[in-house]
Amino acid sequence: MVAVIIIIGLNYRDIGAAIGLRMAQQRRMRKRGSRYKIVVQMFFWGLALVLLMETKGSIFNPTQAANSTVAKSIVGGDATPPNPFQIGGFLPALSSLVQNTWFSLAFVGLLVVGGVVVIQSFRVALKETHDLKLQQLQGNQEQGLQAVHEAIKLVEDLASDPRSRIIACYQHLIETVSRLGAPVSSDLTARELDRAVRSTFALKGPATTNLTQIFEEARYSLHEIGDSDADKAHEYLESVAEELKIQLRTEN
Repeated sequence: MVAVIIIIGLNYRDIGAAIGLRMAQQRRMRKRGSRYKIVVQMFFWGLALVLLMETKGSIFNPTQAANSTVAKSIVGGDATPPNPFQIGGFLPALSSLVQNTWFSLAFVGLLVVGGVVVIQSFRVALKETHDLKLQQLQGNQEQGLQAVHEAIKLVEDLASDPRSRIIACYQHLIETVSRLGAPVSSDLTARELDRAVRSTFALKGPATTNLTQIFEEARYSLHEIGDSDADKAHEYLESVAEELKIQLRTEN
């Protein structure tokens, strides 16, 4: 155990970085198995604590082991040792295998070094999680910029009427957002669709909201949709593209 403490102490940064990276990856993939690993680890740490409390003369049990030896000699020298297979005799039998003082000091040292590794792991996990989210956002924005350019081409296609062009360009954006993992369905309101587009591409300007309003009018209203409405949709798409370009330049 002393050798393990020394090895962990000399390599706590690398060990913490490896564990933190794994934690960030599991958090991204949302694996349920990590919870069971934590439960198993807590069980063995708890077993070690109970072992120290059962061990006479340890830091968690100051009772001297000599007292029990004297008591046994008074009662009789033929006292039978505890049966390790019984419920009450397992931990005492296990505690008799190690020297109390050395095991207690080594356990405390391992607890301290392990705490340092855990802290380092959480630091690395938080940093890696932030970096992974930033990389995912940049990927979404790059694909969003490409989708906006394609939507601009759709709204510029004079082969269709203005109403059809507005609906087509907006539906193309929604399909891109859905492909990137946003919860988009046919029963969402216009405000919810706008929120999905803004959150996926981290947009802050009002262009997507204005574009959503034009799309809502083109799809559900009965009044005439003219070229001026299509021109407004084109203008809003250009604003979205410009905002995405600025964000990509800033992040890079």
